[in-house]
Amino acid sequence: MRRAGPSAVAVLTAAASTALFSVCTTGCATSPQAALAVQENQLKQYAEQADAAGAEIIAQIPEQELEPAHQSRNIGGVRLVSDYYEEWPKYYYWAQIIELKADGPRTPTQVSDDLNPWLKEQGWKRSTDSEFPPTGESFERDYYRDGYHLIVRVDTVPPPDAQTLMFTIVTPHTDPDRA
Repeated sequence: MRRAGPSAVAVLTAAASTALFSVCTTGCATSPQAALAVQENQLKQYAEQADAAGAEIIAQIPEQELEPAHQSRNIGGVRLVSDYYEEWPKYYYWAQIIELKADGPRTPTQVSDDLNPWLKEQGWKRSTDSEFPPTGESFERDYYRDGYHLIVRVDTVPPPDAQTLMFTIVTPHTDPDRA
């Protein structure tokens, strides 16, 4: 029986290495491309959950209490967790400012108070420990649920100033090690 020469062994070793490298670059969870795909998917899921939760909160305020010219829209978006990271991890925040009618049935404070029991029913837990002290113009209420942070900012200056509430939902950070 004839043994394979060094050139045949080298060819087989190179072929095996190439095959192994191809499998890991396309299928290993530790590859940069796979980690990026996981984080992008994770961020997309977080954003969808924040958008849905925000829409549910806004739906609790009857349309007839809002200023007719008021346009409610998401003013949030995606942010980097810190400047330390070039691209990932990231988080998403949903934010909307609601303007109530100046002569409407409820003030922003009353709307916020009325939302408390509903938010509790939805699983949001209020954390007074993380809230800043009220100012002469506004106060905030902090809620948490499943890693999400909801901030309800209530303007308390009476008319003729705008009667506004700002809702912000901050998602958890994407996890660079989740793959």
